Amino acid sequence: MIDIEFLDELQNFQLALDKHSEERSQGEQSSSFTGQGMIFKDHKQYAPGDDIRKIDWKAYARTKDYFVKRFEEEKNLTIHILLDRSSSMDYGEPTKYDYGGKLGIAVADMAMNTNDRFRFSVFSETLTDISSGRRNSNTPHIVETLNELRKTPESMIEKCLTEYGSRIKNKSAVVIISDFLTDTEEIESGIESLRDTDVVLVNVLDSEELDPSFEGDTILKDPESESKLRTYLSKRTKNQYQEELKEHTSKIEEIANKHGARYVQVSTNDDVFESLLEIWRAVNQ
Repeated sequence: MIDIEFLDELQNFQLALDKHSEERSQGEQSSSFTGQGMIFKDHKQYAPGDDIRKIDWKAYARTKDYFVKRFEEEKNLTIHILLDRSSSMDYGEPTKYDYGGKLGIAVADMAMNTNDRFRFSVFSETLTDISSGRRNSNTPHIVETLNELRKTPESMIEKCLTEYGSRIKNKSAVVIISDFLTDTEEIESGIESLRDTDVVLVNVLDSEELDPSFEGDTILKDPESESKLRTYLSKRTKNQYQEELKEHTSKIEEIANKHGARYVQVSTNDDVFESLLEIWRAVNQ
């Protein structure tokens, strides 16, 4: 369960971040064009009344005529947050789902802080949108909804990403938060359906998955099928498991790089705000 007090921690984090940014910018000269949209479109000949700050002096040096630069207003980004709620995410303490939910809420809050839009959805066998898509969506409501949602057995990532990709109509970044413990071919096919967006894959794993502490006679439980297996885990078996997990996550990172996406792996033992900063850097690359 995500404690509602996390929103207070998030607010304090944002205040500290804003203060740090303000201190860094002190003494720097601000641009005259702040807030005017800086995507260059074309030139037009200067006419009385035009802003002389937009005269292109390089063009004047070449032609001896005055031209004014024209700019298109830069459209705000829509950040789409997709959180895996399949049963394999319901593992650990905190669970991968709760940790991933905090990351998703924090990314949404960062989007609001930069005046971008966001949408927050969960996926497993189906997609569910739990936000309004406005800039000031109700984050306490999102926390409440995430806590109430029932986990579903299977993650159909290819189907859900393909369906979601068909809904995106504007400049977007898609942040997918999952343990990605599924077929890599399905992951790749899903990413391909998001080819016109900036994609960030956030691979959330529990510390026990990364480095199992148990050995010997053990009962393993499949969180998606509820089946159990009694087995003996030797040091050799543990090493083989870690090698296969590393191979799997390396393949996901390779797929991300192939399709121009970014890959971020985090552990539920990591500080959530440190993980957030790493994800936010990936979103803004």
